Amino acid sequence: MDFLKDLGIAGFLFFLIKGILWLVLFALVYFGVVDKEKVNKLKAKLSFRKKRKKRE
Repeated sequence: MDFLKDLGIAGFLFFLIKGILWLVLFALVYFGVVDKEKVNKLKAKLSFRKKRKKRE
């Protein structure tokens, strides 16, 4: 039972920190500290799903 409690605390902290980092990132983009294009490039690099371009 202690393992599940530890896992729950670790999961909570992970998502709390992840959420705070997203809020900080949005604030930096909103105030113009970070360029939106740079964020889009970083987001594309971190994407695990590969997007296929439609062939015309």
